[in-house]
Amino acid sequence: MSQTPVTISYSLEDILGQINQKLDKMNDRFDHLEKDITEIKIGQTRLEGNLKNLETELTGKIEKLEIELTGKVEKLEIELTAKMDKLETDLTAKMDKLETDLTAKIEKSESELKGEVKTLSAEVNGISKRLDTQEFINRSVVVGFVLGITTGIIKLLFPNFPK
Repeated sequence: MSQTPVTISYSLEDILGQINQKLDKMNDRFDHLEKDITEIKIGQTRLEGNLKNLETELTGKIEKLEIELTGKVEKLEIELTAKMDKLETDLTAKMDKLETDLTAKIEKSESELKGEVKTLSAEVNGISKRLDTQEFINRSVVVGFVLGITTGIIKLLFPNFPK
């Protein structure tokens, strides 16, 4: 088998021209990529600047809100303290009034009870006198019975005694 030799006839100038064209295309692509990268870097720088501006703006707003909230909290604290003081004063006044009312009622009840105790004491004294009288009568009756019984026994035992 024999092969016939293949001859390629290209001129060196054509090949170098084609290589140059490809290198020029690659250079154009690299230039285009460099422009894109430069644009990306510029965009990134802009974004960083925007982020710093937003951060500064947000920090200012947060500080402003913090100051407002602190003022409102302090105002509410003052109002709450005032209300609590007022409630304490009201409760103290009411407790003092109740104490006064209760003291007056207790003193009134105490005086009424003293009057009733005096009345009961007088009744007890009256009953005591009646009991003393009753005791005297009962003792006299008992002494009379004892004397009568004793006399009866003596007459039974000693029929001739008084003579």
